[in-house]
Amino acid sequence: MKTDAAIKTDKELFKRRNEPIENVAKINILHLAPAQLHRHLDANIYLQSSMFILVLYGTAEIEINFRKYEICRGEIILLSFGHFFKIQHFSQDFRCVVLYVGKEYIDEMFSTDMIYKRVKYGVRMYKTPLLKLSAMESDLLLQRLEFVRGIVSNEQHRYHKEMILSALLIFFLDLSHIIEKEVQEDSGNKQSRDELYFQQFLELLVLHYKIEHYVEFYADKLHITTHYLTMILKRLSGQTVSDLIFQLLFSEAKVLLQQPKLSIQQIAEEFHFSDQSAFGKFFKRKSGLSPKEFRQKMNA
Repeated sequence: MKTDAAIKTDKELFKRRNEPIENVAKINILHLAPAQLHRHLDANIYLQSSMFILVLYGTAEIEINFRKYEICRGEIILLSFGHFFKIQHFSQDFRCVVLYVGKEYIDEMFSTDMIYKRVKYGVRMYKTPLLKLSAMESDLLLQRLEFVRGIVSNEQHRYHKEMILSALLIFFLDLSHIIEKEVQEDSGNKQSRDELYFQQFLELLVLHYKIEHYVEFYADKLHITTHYLTMILKRLSGQTVSDLIFQLLFSEAKVLLQQPKLSIQQIAEEFHFSDQSAFGKFFKRKSGLSPKEFRQKMNA
């Protein structure tokens, strides 16, 4: 289902007005009601980290990798690197807790116990990134999230980062236990061939979109024709390969242009445009502003 709304990266989600992009918090825990949802999650978001949304009250409709899900109290949404998502509709009594864990902390988790890998791959996260919890499980995860929140807020602690990682580890262990039990009970739920291709394409896309801008590369990697890949994407997402690549490039370009240490030439090279002029034309076509004008506007 195609949408006209621009894609944002998670780096833009919790950024306050005029805040340097490099200062945006690497970990956030937020209690969100409808007003805050409009402010923080008001766009199609391309995730470059991890996010967990525990629903406390009410109902909502969320689109994840272009598939719609109805969510309600006692469910948790598991989002990770490479997911596209948007909360589209929600009841006025909707309340949730969101845990956002940036790449810095995920890398630390990988280097310690690989616990996040168990969470990420323990469930068909592209197939069904949604878990229904028992009342006891929901209460337990809420307690863990509140514990992490308290640790994060105690910035004066001499071992602040180490405490955060330890608190996250406890949360992930409990979540892994719930996920692995769920997977065992639902082991017969198989993906179709096209859904597998779609998942594999998204995984390739997030790794290569800065360098590989053409459908032929992705089709070759999947050992299918460009026509077949295009058909799968159009049917499952409403997008074309080019749509997704250029939206990701534009979203990431907006983030990099807010980093004054990077020249526009360096950003053009980062995205493998033939030259700075080609990058400038691409960016202006998407935003109506040249990269220089966009940078000046953001720094005004």
